[in-house]
Amino acid sequence: MEIRLVIFLAFTAVTVVSNSVLIWLMYKAFGQITSQITDAAVEFEKSEQTRTWIASLQTASESAITVTEIARKTIADYDPMLEQAQAKYQFALAKADYQMECLASEISDHALCMRDAVALPAEKIAAIASGIQNVFGFAVPEDDDV
Repeated sequence: MEIRLVIFLAFTAVTVVSNSVLIWLMYKAFGQITSQITDAAVEFEKSEQTRTWIASLQTASESAITVTEIARKTIADYDPMLEQAQAKYQFALAKADYQMECLASEISDHALCMRDAVALPAEKIAAIASGIQNVFGFAVPEDDDV
């Protein structure tokens, strides 16, 4: 039993020591990273080129805001004219649609009249020819009846 307890305490001691060393190494690494980031930030603040760059970016963003505002106002000024043009074109399209509808109706009506003008006399002629054929059929027997 004592040997097991000694082995357990040895493993526990190794684990505690290795965890302590690992935590100390991470502390040192994070300390160095923090120092490097702090140095870079200080250098960034002190650099005249960086300040000039930030000032130019601010000027560019202010110009972009001004241009965007002018464009928005210009588009807002044209909005009533665009709505009026849309209404005019909508009316013109509706008028053209109505005229096409009327034209199609007239063409259909005239086509029916032409069909009736041609078909009715043709039906009458066909009826007369059929009647004449029936009359001659009774008067002259066919060769098969003899």
